[in-house]
Amino acid sequence: MTHDDRVAALAVVFGFSVGLGVATVAIPLLALTAGYDPASIGFLTAIAAATQLATRLRLPWLLGRFPDRTLIALSSVLMLLGFGLLAVTTALPAFVAAQLLQGAARGIFWTSSQAHAVRDQARPVQRLVDLNVAGNAGTLVGPALAGSLAALGLPIALAAAALGGAGAAVGSLMLRRLPPFDRRHSAGSVDLLGREGVDVACWASTVGGAWWSMIGSYVPVILVGAGIGPAAIGWLITGSEAAGTIALLALRTVATRWIGMAVRVGAVTAVAALVAVALAPQLLATYVVLLLIGGAASGTVTTMAPAMASLVAGPDEQGDALSLSGTFRAAALFGAPAAVGGLLSIVALSPALLILAATVGLPGLFVGRRRRPAVVD
Repeated sequence: MTHDDRVAALAVVFGFSVGLGVATVAIPLLALTAGYDPASIGFLTAIAAATQLATRLRLPWLLGRFPDRTLIALSSVLMLLGFGLLAVTTALPAFVAAQLLQGAARGIFWTSSQAHAVRDQARPVQRLVDLNVAGNAGTLVGPALAGSLAALGLPIALAAAALGGAGAAVGSLMLRRLPPFDRRHSAGSVDLLGREGVDVACWASTVGGAWWSMIGSYVPVILVGAGIGPAAIGWLITGSEAAGTIALLALRTVATRWIGMAVRVGAVTAVAALVAVALAPQLLATYVVLLLIGGAASGTVTTMAPAMASLVAGPDEQGDALSLSGTFRAAALFGAPAAVGGLLSIVALSPALLILAATVGLPGLFVGRRRRPAVVD
């Protein structure tokens, strides 16, 4: 990755993330203004998550047929189309179509961006850290921007989201063109999943996805039950995300031989933090510590797990390895809240979180025990 290509890649990720960050606030507000109830908004959010997961399942095929630069541009255009639909009408079919487009855009963009970053790189961790920091910056700026612009009108907020997507689409044209991955030289997704390093990365990605899905759903419910106000909850969530970013920056120059250890420790720590949140005494100071620790741990696996997968994959297997890691994360983001929601019909929230933590944590005892050498042609 040349200097110019790296700058362009970071700008593309930042623009796309700003668009997503604005949409995270603006689209639910637009739906409420249009008369949709909270249950309908939850349904629309689930559509986007399910579409993202389904799209990720097809990413190995896409990365084997199209340059990653093309897929990055495509995802940016898909996001723009979704915003365009909602600018024209707020009818239910438009909302459904917009969420389908948003989900597909997210699924394609992140893995394609990671694949572009690690191609021909001896130290992929630094490139992936830079991408994630740029993405985190965008998703932090986006909601604040949306809140400010929404006071002037939701169409203005949507226009800002569209500008972010347009910037990403234009910026993608400045990325260097790399050939698609030659999947004839790949062992395939199933065999890769059994390879030591890839299996650990997929498990850790599941843990990271479960943590962040709880941060965006049921952890705030626990905080409300502890008598913590909305403003404090907002700062706690922001602090957890910031801790993840700080952890990434601290690990940016970590030696390759320590990546596996960082991934395992991060995943185990995130599981332990989730257990502690479920069992902790209802004290603000306790939650501050736990969310900072969990955020740092989950931020670590968010970047280190894909890096670990790419390091044990051959040059033409990296797309498959990154897709696998991303698919497990997306599955957790979609499935963990649904699983906890189902458990709440038979147990209270704290036991439900403990069951979730055990479900995602226990596989860590078994992964990484088989050694299968990388297939590099």
